[in-house]
Amino acid sequence: MQGWADSPLTEEGKLVAIEAGKKLSTIHFDRVYTSDSGRTVETAEILLQQNQYNIPVIQKRKAFRETFFGSFEGEFSEIALGKVANDQGYDSFKEMFRNHSLEEITNFIKKSDPYHHAEDYKELWERLEKGLNEVVSESLNQVENILLVTHGNIIRNIVKKFSEDLDIQVDIKNSSITILEYTNDLYKVISFNQ
Repeated sequence: MQGWADSPLTEEGKLVAIEAGKKLSTIHFDRVYTSDSGRTVETAEILLQQNQYNIPVIQKRKAFRETFFGSFEGEFSEIALGKVANDQGYDSFKEMFRNHSLEEITNFIKKSDPYHHAEDYKELWERLEKGLNEVVSESLNQVENILLVTHGNIIRNIVKKFSEDLDIQVDIKNSSITILEYTNDLYKVISFNQ
């Protein structure tokens, strides 16, 4: 579980970023945002190398960091999430995930963190919402294509907030593409995890 901990992209990560970049190569991006984690900045740079247009400056935002997992950061997901599930009386994380909302699970992680440093849902969403509001407020009512390179759990939380219909239990693929449309103060999920 990386969370706020950082590491460079693996060779496989670089290859999937190139492929995603090729899919986005004909889209002119007016603005580009990433979390302030090196791995998202590196992913954005690789994606944009495939683009045929002039590339705007990458704007790094703490608001788009991955969820902070507290003392679970650096632990194998199976071990950390297994502990969280067991603390809630479940045999597996998947079983717990089927029975609880993202909000509840985020709060369970904080509760199970021995030092309770992990973000709870309120902390996570306030940070994320502030970042999204900053991005859309810079639009000045223009039609724009904005690229946001962020993390799996952040994508999952954004999608769940704006679409009840999508299955957020699926694994978020590295360098997958999710499209949101923002019109008249409303977000609409156009595609997810493609």
